[in-house]
Amino acid sequence: MYSIKSKKWIPMICFFLMALALPGTLQAAQGKFYIVGMGSSPDLITLRGLETVKQADIFILEDKPDLEAWKSWIGEKPVWYLGHISRVFYGVDPETLKDPKKRDMAIRNAEARKEIIAKIREAVDQGKKVAALQWGDPMMYGTTFYLEMLPKDFPSEIIPGIGAFQASSAAVKMSPPYGYDTSSVILTMTDWPGRKDKNKELMQHKTSMVFYTMKLDYPKLFDELKKHYFKNTPVAVVLYAGDREKEKVLRSTVGRFLKEIDHQNLPPEMHMLLVGKFLTVGQARKEGTTTHHQFIKQQHGDDPGGK
Repeated sequence: MYSIKSKKWIPMICFFLMALALPGTLQAAQGKFYIVGMGSSPDLITLRGLETVKQADIFILEDKPDLEAWKSWIGEKPVWYLGHISRVFYGVDPETLKDPKKRDMAIRNAEARKEIIAKIREAVDQGKKVAALQWGDPMMYGTTFYLEMLPKDFPSEIIPGIGAFQASSAAVKMSPPYGYDTSSVILTMTDWPGRKDKNKELMQHKTSMVFYTMKLDYPKLFDELKKHYFKNTPVAVVLYAGDREKEKVLRSTVGRFLKEIDHQNLPPEMHMLLVGKFLTVGQARKEGTTTHHQFIKQQHGDDPGGK
């Protein structure tokens, strides 16, 4: 046995003391998988997102142009690609598809997903940090099935981003929850076959609506809006939300939109549609927020000066 005075103990003691003083050093080599929301414009990345990107060893992108947008942060580090098309047939057993072309596509996409998951697992096991970069906020129509395919205890984290919803609301300088006599905001998109939440049913609430415009059928949508909203209900289209150079706001109403706005030439996937009273009434409430007076007083005090 070693005596406490033995010099052979010195290296072990020193290592132990260093581990206590610098706990991060033992974890520095631990790998992790990140999904990072990069914001609706490159300069809208959050501090946490930027820190994560700087520490990443490997990146996953969906499209080649993404590399150009984020090249100042990616630099010469390795980049893997998993295209947006990889979502198609996710959750569908290829063997249930009778159409040979669809079945082949489902198999091909499934193999691509499995391949990227295998690469993520291998890299993280080797102590690498892998970051899948997503435009906007990944929790709004982003690619997140990675986490569903990885083990539940796999080291991972999602970094939220400033999405098109936040950026377009900022562009019109009005807050969607403030609908005068409504408080909710419905975030939706075009009606897809097989989906139960049809827009015409959501419109019955007559509250603020924000549309992600992928494949949006404008004539059909506004025909439905006219049945539930007054024709003078304000509408806004925000192009390139968050981009200081390209952002543009087009304003109209439910009744005049199809005549005033050239909807057929709006940039695909690069514009948002906002509908509701909030666009003009501002932060005023029908009852003047008096119903919450006591709660506000209890939580924040009753001095309008904030003291």
